[in-house]
Amino acid sequence: MLLYFLPFILRLVRFEQFKCRSLTPGEIKISQQVFGNLIDYSRVKIMNHPYLPWQSKHVIMAPSGYIHVRNLNYREDYSRESLSYQALFIHEMAHIYQHQCQINVLLKGAFLQSAYFLSLGKYNPYKYQFNPNKSFSTYNIEQQGDIARDIFLKKIPNIILNPKINR
Repeated sequence: MLLYFLPFILRLVRFEQFKCRSLTPGEIKISQQVFGNLIDYSRVKIMNHPYLPWQSKHVIMAPSGYIHVRNLNYREDYSRESLSYQALFIHEMAHIYQHQCQINVLLKGAFLQSAYFLSLGKYNPYKYQFNPNKSFSTYNIEQQGDIARDIFLKKIPNIILNPKINR
């Protein structure tokens, strides 16, 4: 009986609306400014659907090695967008880097977001005190994302690719 309705159900879901693409050469180029070749760019995908059903339309997530973005913020090439979109893209690429380093981004992100909401916004997991002699890996995952963004924006030196700090 279920097989009888399957074609109808599949048409309702409208799979053709979902996009999944690899990084563009431009996106790889701007990512390499921050991460060099520390990321396997060929494994990264960008999808125009949320990771979580309740994901806000303005939230972009990358907890599992892919970037999940709703249609509102989906772009065909983030390297051709405004500097603020490029910086947001770089923040998400930090989560891709973390995932490829075997960090459980979903679990750590959930913990940090819970701390933010339980503290009624008093704890900000994104806020960091930059120390040029401190290893990138000692910051939490959201701080790392914002550090990567600030490296891209040339606000701070690149500690990610500094071999003296990251041993």
